[in-house]
Amino acid sequence: MASRPGRPLTARDRALVRRAREALRSGYRPDRHGVAAAVRTASGTVYVGLNVDGIHGPCAEHVAIGAAATAGDTRLRSMVAVAKRGASYPVLSPCGNCRQLLLDYAPDATVIARYPNGRVVRLSVQESLPAAFRSFRAARRTRPGARRRARRAKTPSGRPSPVRPR
Repeated sequence: MASRPGRPLTARDRALVRRAREALRSGYRPDRHGVAAAVRTASGTVYVGLNVDGIHGPCAEHVAIGAAATAGDTRLRSMVAVAKRGASYPVLSPCGNCRQLLLDYAPDATVIARYPNGRVVRLSVQESLPAAFRSFRAARRTRPGARRRARRAKTPSGRPSPVRPR
């Protein structure tokens, strides 16, 4: 059987897990907020978020990433999510949507995840989402000549087009 990817947690990783648990302890509501997340940025600042349970409520990871973005601190380095299960607050593996969001925002970041056997590890975001979808925006940026074609695009009046050509 092939071994699963992942490295042991560092002291900084364990501190990030503690911050997520503290956020959930202080904001837990069984009917609304059952998951918390924490993200650490390149500046060393930790931002936390709680899930917003509702028909289209965001995951806690989205809220934490949004908190960092709101503060203008967008160089994400690590992320973890925890849930309340009885008296404990175990680490959760982020859902695929959260992994994809982190890949789009911070492809070099790490994710703290839990395997079904209970092992908690640190993974690169690419390890957490093998064969990942790359966003259309990223694909557009890397397509040869895309910027040159966009600069040349003009409206019939001669002004630059607000719509990028395909």
